Amino acid sequence: MVGGNMMQAFGVIAGQAESPAFKKEQRIELGTAGGFQTSAGMKFKVPSLRNVAITGPYFHDGSAATLAQAIRVMGIQQLGRELTGTEVIELAAFLHTLTGRYQGMQL
Repeated sequence: MVGGNMMQAFGVIAGQAESPAFKKEQRIELGTAGGFQTSAGMKFKVPSLRNVAITGPYFHDGSAATLAQAIRVMGIQQLGRELTGTEVIELAAFLHTLTGRYQGMQL
């Protein structure tokens, strides 16, 4: 398991209020957002990165339709910077290596 098994805030650098993946109506409806409120803000279950390349759409609300979109959002939210096209491609290539096969799976 790569990643997962923890609850983390979304938007460590940019903050939740600025997040395009964290809309106002979802902050109000905590149950549908899949997170919980703490004194530090909303926390969400961090999924494993295994098979992440084939499990879109991404985020608690499905707001990122593609892996590249999710990588770009996370660059801004978690690193505080826009990733270059090359960085997005390289990160996506790495995440594709975490795709496993299991019985009945068609890739």
